[in-house]
Amino acid sequence: MPEVSVIVATYKRELELKRALESLKEQQFKNFETIIVDDNADLDFNDKVRVVVDTFKAENPQMAITLITNPKNMGSAETRNIGINASRGEYITFLDDDDIYLPPKIQKQLEFMKKGDFDYSLTDLDLYNEKGILIRKRVRGFIKDTSYEALFRYHLMYHLTGTDAMMFKKEYLKKIEGFAPINVGDEFYLMTRAINQKGKFGYLPGCDIKAYVHTGENGLSSGEGKIIGENNLYEYKKGFFSELDKKTIRYIKMRHRAVLAFAEVRRKKYFNFIKHATKSFLYSPYSCIKMFLFER
Repeated sequence: MPEVSVIVATYKRELELKRALESLKEQQFKNFETIIVDDNADLDFNDKVRVVVDTFKAENPQMAITLITNPKNMGSAETRNIGINASRGEYITFLDDDDIYLPPKIQKQLEFMKKGDFDYSLTDLDLYNEKGILIRKRVRGFIKDTSYEALFRYHLMYHLTGTDAMMFKKEYLKKIEGFAPINVGDEFYLMTRAINQKGKFGYLPGCDIKAYVHTGENGLSSGEGKIIGENNLYEYKKGFFSELDKKTIRYIKMRHRAVLAFAEVRRKKYFNFIKHATKSFLYSPYSCIKMFLFER
């Protein structure tokens, strides 16, 4: 079986990183390397990461583990690109430092990739809160057609994302030039690049991942940065409205306002939340209610 490279970008999550590495130790598939890229740019945190990694390596000498420390904060996209460039595997997948793989993850997705000779693939994704309670399942059962046109429409509407759920042939990932230098929504733009290059895509139903949602954080993914990134993404999507039907456009508008509403409620700006939530409902009432019931 070919070698797989698992890229782990880490930032300010010492204990979670240890948990993520422990999940890699339990993988049924053994022919993989782990590349950890430390983007903390903080001497104290660099030391903490180094201790976690060195301790894990000493306890698991059979595992191939590389630690790269960024000299300055590069952001999630460029940090993952650094890992990609340092990798040696024929296939590449990603593990966020606060998430975990279940034991069959790498083997199952790799076998699927090889059997279908796919350039890239995506699984479902299970989301958990800080207490370890399952709060949502991102099931991609809507993927019935893998033509370029259908995939792009699915992506604009539903986001074929979740870095943990992705696996690429390395040669294809290099062909699409990896992640765009955008830290909010970087996985969306990565998948956009993959679709645009018209590589062979495969959807593998089921999930062998636990992805954690941190409702109390106010960083790039949930604060002002989230709102800026979402608005930029919406402007990008608007460029394709002339190619889409009215129902699809209404769904995209609904989703945009819903995402802004979630971001505002996390910032405790309730007037803005009500404003965006109302507009979201007016665009597509049924889809809006469904999203507000199950999104986090």
